[in-house]
Amino acid sequence: MELRDIGGALWRQKVLVVLILALTGAAVAAGLMAAPKVYTSTATVAATAAPESTTSSEDLNSLRGTLGEISNSRAVLEDVRSRLDVDRSLEQLRGSISGMWVDGTILVQITVEDQDPKSAARIANIVADVLPLHDPSNGAFLFSTSNPAQPPATYSSPNLLLGIGVGALLAVILAVSAALLRDRRGRNMDGPADIAEAAVAPVLAQVAAPRDPTTLPALYPGTSAAAVFRQLRIALEAEASHDPVSRVVVTGVTSADVNVWLGANLAISLANVGRKVLLVDGRMGERHGKPIVGGPDTAGLYDVLNGADLDSALSPGPVGELTVLPSGSWGGEPTETLIETRFADAMAQMSARFDVVVVLAPPLDVCDDARVMAMGGSMLLAVPEGAVSADQLRLHSERVRAVGVRLLGTVLVTRRSERVPG
Repeated sequence: MELRDIGGALWRQKVLVVLILALTGAAVAAGLMAAPKVYTSTATVAATAAPESTTSSEDLNSLRGTLGEISNSRAVLEDVRSRLDVDRSLEQLRGSISGMWVDGTILVQITVEDQDPKSAARIANIVADVLPLHDPSNGAFLFSTSNPAQPPATYSSPNLLLGIGVGALLAVILAVSAALLRDRRGRNMDGPADIAEAAVAPVLAQVAAPRDPTTLPALYPGTSAAAVFRQLRIALEAEASHDPVSRVVVTGVTSADVNVWLGANLAISLANVGRKVLLVDGRMGERHGKPIVGGPDTAGLYDVLNGADLDSALSPGPVGELTVLPSGSWGGEPTETLIETRFADAMAQMSARFDVVVVLAPPLDVCDDARVMAMGGSMLLAVPEGAVSADQLRLHSERVRAVGVRLLGTVLVTRRSERVPG
């Protein structure tokens, strides 16, 4: 995803972004305010070599390091606790007191953390006072408190700047993630990459929606309009090269005549290269739009499913190798059971006589006929630009695959109109 795509999603979901930033900021502020405050105070003890000391400088420095280490030893802590006017256990003192020698100096720093600033300073100064009583140098040092501890003006923990920084980073991550997720789930798709990802199938072609869906540009090989369907045919054949298909159900995710236009032109393009093709209008019923018209007094798919001979229902197509099976004279009753129980047998007859059977099926958002007709075969799915969300397309694709249908790919039907001959 490019930066401009992220920016677009953030702008479209700006209300959500602002809400998340505000809520996260408020939560971080409340957390910082409610967190226990810890105050840090430091006393500095100077451990100067005694005049009569014969200890080497290296050893004195080592002893200064030892002074820092024993600042929270049990013996020191017991002395400190006995002098305190506040109640602190030995374990509390051990966790709050730390000492260290300042490398290259004669100074030992005693640092204390406590939830009360005055107690922090008081404890640090007491440690500085009692530390000489536990001198590990046997008199090699002269001690003085060079910098007594003072009650700190503000707390050291939680770290306000760090908390604000982490909170701001978290708010941005949450806002961007939520905006992208909501935008992706709710926005209708208009790009091939999004469609391919949602359908988990390649976009085999991009076809401009026609001004007149009854036109057949594939009848005019060599034109730019026909070239689009030639490219679609080649992509379809390449996708099915490792496992050839004899049945392709062409449908869409939304109600539109463009699905019929797409399937009819694909059938013509296949016939133009010598394939023996049968184009079947599987849209039985008034709700599916204008049917393909066969020859005079010719039966159709509906009649074949009700026992009519297949030959009686076939009509010649507009090119030599193309035959058409219209939808037939629908009787008005529901066709779901008829398709579920008899379509597979009829398809077996058709597949035995033709190289490829192209079935024009009702859209997926209208009924399940397309899924049933494609069982044991494959499907080509027309996706109009900006008409379906990623969730909707993903759901349709999953339902198609759930019945064992092979989704060969999708065709992105763009909003741009094109001029076609005839």
